[in-house]
Formats: sequence, C-alpha cells, structure tokens
Amino acid sequence: MKRSLLFLALTAIAAMAKPNIVFIITDDLGYGDLSCNGQKFFETPVLDGLASKGLRFTDFYSGATVCAPARCSLMTGRDPGHAFIRGNGPFALRPDPQDITVGTLLQGAGYRTAMIGKSCITGNTQTPEVVLSKGFDVFYGTTDHRDGHFRYPKFVYDQTEKVMLEGNKLHEGPHYDAELYMKAAEKFIGEQPKDQPFFLLLSFPIPHASLLAPEGKAEELDMKNDVNFRNSNHYSNVEGVKANYAAMVMELDAYVGRVMKALEAKGVEEDTLVMFTSDNGSHFEGGYDPKLLNSNGELRGGKRDLYEGGIRVPLVAYWPAGIKKPGAPEAPFAFWDVLPTACELAGVETPSEIEGISFAPTLTGQGEQEMHESLYWEFHERKGRRALRQGKWKLVQYDLGAKNPGKPQLFDLSQDIGEQKDLAAKHPERVKDMVKWMNQHREPAERFPMAPLDKLSK
Repeated sequence: MKRSLLFLALTAIAAMAKPNIVFIITDDLGYGDLSCNGQKFFETPVLDGLASKGLRFTDFYSGATVCAPARCSLMTGRDPGHAFIRGNGPFALRPDPQDITVGTLLQGAGYRTAMIGKSCITGNTQTPEVVLSKGFDVFYGTTDHRDGHFRYPKFVYDQTEKVMLEGNKLHEGPHYDAELYMKAAEKFIGEQPKDQPFFLLLSFPIPHASLLAPEGKAEELDMKNDVNFRNSNHYSNVEGVKANYAAMVMELDAYVGRVMKALEAKGVEEDTLVMFTSDNGSHFEGGYDPKLLNSNGELRGGKRDLYEGGIRVPLVAYWPAGIKKPGAPEAPFAFWDVLPTACELAGVETPSEIEGISFAPTLTGQGEQEMHESLYWEFHERKGRRALRQGKWKLVQYDLGAKNPGKPQLFDLSQDIGEQKDLAAKHPERVKDMVKWMNQHREPAERFPMAPLDKLSK
C-alpha cells in the first residue's frame, strides 16, 4: 500500500522540476510564537505572509521534546522509538550506511547541500568532519550544542576549520551568532548555479537561551511587567527577558525575509520550497517561562514535556511553483516525515526502513496522501515519559521508571487541545490498546536504555 501510494505521487509530480529546498529550523520556538498561530504580544509579518500564500500546518510535531533526538528524527526519518539518538549528550550520528540522512539522499539526487548554524548531526561533540561525512557539501556553524547556548561564541567551524571570532566572550562581543549564520546562508544561496538544485538546512540557535537579542533590538520594545535574569552560572544575565525573547523571534522573522530576498535576487524563489519550524516547544531556561508571552499558545506544557506544548511546533511551507492552494492542513505530520517528503520531491527512492511518510501530496495537491495511523514519542529524562497520538486521541504517561509509575492519561485533542480533561477512566479499553501498541512498536536503544519499556518491547 505504502509503495503504491508513493508511486502514484511520484508519477503526479514527475513533470515538475526538482525544487530547491530551504529548511529553516529554530531552537525552542513555541507553537504560539507566530502571530499567525495566535501570538498577540509581538508580530511575525514575514512568516504570516508566507503562511497566507502557502501552507500553515496546524498539527505538525517535532521528533522529540529536546534538541538532539528531535534533529536525529528530522535527519533520518526515524521516529523516537527507532531513532539512534534519543536524548541529549555526546552522541553523533553513526557513519554510513547507518543513519542515512536527508542530506546524503539529496546529494545522490544531484543536489548541492549545506548545513549552516547549529549542527543537527553531532550532539555535544566537536566533530565538524561528521557533518561533511553525513551528506553536506558545506558546513558553517557550531557542532557542540552547548556552544549554541551563547549568542557570542568564541569560534565557529567553516567546513572543518575552526574560525576564531575575535572579541566574542560568550555573553558579549561584536559577532552575533544568528547574524553570522544568516550572512552565510545569503552567501550560499547567491553562489549556487541555476542549473543545479540545492538543499539548505539553516539552523538558528535562537530563541533558546541565552536570551540576548541583537544589540538595540530589545530596547525598541515596550514589554510591560518585564523580568530580569541574574546570577546565572551558565546562561547570560539578561535585562528584560520578555523583550529579548520577543526581539529574537522578530529577528528570526526578519531573517526569513532576508532568505526570501536572496532567493528572489537569484531568480529562484518560484522554484524553491521554503519550510520553517522549531525543534521543540518553548523553554524554561535562561529566565524564561512560556507563559510570559504565551509562547505555546493554549497547549499544555513546554520543552521536556510530551504534552502538546513540548512537541507540537509551527510549520510554514511556501513554494509558488508547487503549492497552488493555500490553506491550513490539519492532518498530523512529524519531523520523521521530512526526509521522505524531500526524497519524493527530488525523485530519489526513500529508504524502506523508516517510519516517515511523504507529505508531498499535501504540499502539491497531487496524488493521494498517506496518513499516519500512530505517532509515538519517548523521553529518557525525568524518570521517563512516553506519548502516542492515534487520530484525535492522545495518550501520555509520565514517571515510567519510578517506583510507582504514572498512570496513562487519555485526551481527546479534537475537544481538548489543552489536554486538561483526562478521559482514561471513561475509555479503559482504548487506553489498554494504546499502551499495548506503544509496548510493541518500539525498539530498545543500546545507548538509551529505558526500563521498564525495554522489557516490554518486542
């Protein structure tokens, strides 16, 4: 069934040229941080405009509730029950043929590929050579995710060369990290030949803490009842947490505008698919709380939660040549669907052993869209957590490794997007079936053991 649907969709778009793909991923941006998703404290006019002309996915999910496993899912098309990396730490993707990435597959389809910004491949390691070995012709950025905690890092990598940023002292300096990455992206786009498609993964490390907007930007905002952040042993001290967070998101919006201008100047805006998202929900770090600016909207929880606020993220897609009917698709898709989508659009075969499905038919309106029966997540910190979505139903279970494990909670997302009304007692058979599904549809991970799930997994 899956292959027949893929064949039909491939046939439907066969006449279309391979699009350039620009995938912009931000760090800890909440679902409610875009004004087209309900943000009232500040505006994101560029992204709002792209959403009105393209697609604003309402039920799009990250691959995890923290950085490294989310990005592993994005790069490899594997869901959190099968991905190699399932937590933050000193873990990079394995050499080919293990952990084949979307970069490698698009290289094989003739794409020129680049990763700019915070690495999506290397976890907390100093290994720029790994980025280049996993499907990217160009790399400019940082590889250890902890370096992305500071707006003024002391160095970045240009390919494998360490480039020292003179004057940067982590918490202050002349070289703002996101601006460096924006300029590198503009340069990459400008240098690409028109007769070869390109794939740009532009990975901004904001609005994750440290919460320092570019100089002067926060001061332009009048945020009532703002708060300060002091005496940090790691993140930067901040005057005006709310203003700096908002200014960072507004700067991201402006960066997207600069991407669009670079594409237009190159004459390739029409034939380029631009996607914008976040790696998980908004955070509780560097003095910030998502409730300060309603960053996660009406969703419950945030980063490190498996409630919707931790894993449901924005996705805006814009592609004049391919998206003919603007709208707001409600079908649930996730990070592990990006790889097969890119493969379908590039005309390259998708790996068979992945959980992702292509949402190219939703983008183009051509072919039959395959749908997920289930979406699964697990989180290996805080005594262990897991969640499952099946249609309108969402099951969440916390404290899996505790002496007294938490009971499963069941929510009807069609009526209760804020996950406030636990229906587990009213639907015991559904709970039983969903728990059984979770036990049977994951694989243990050697580097990320999770008792008692590993004993239950087949």
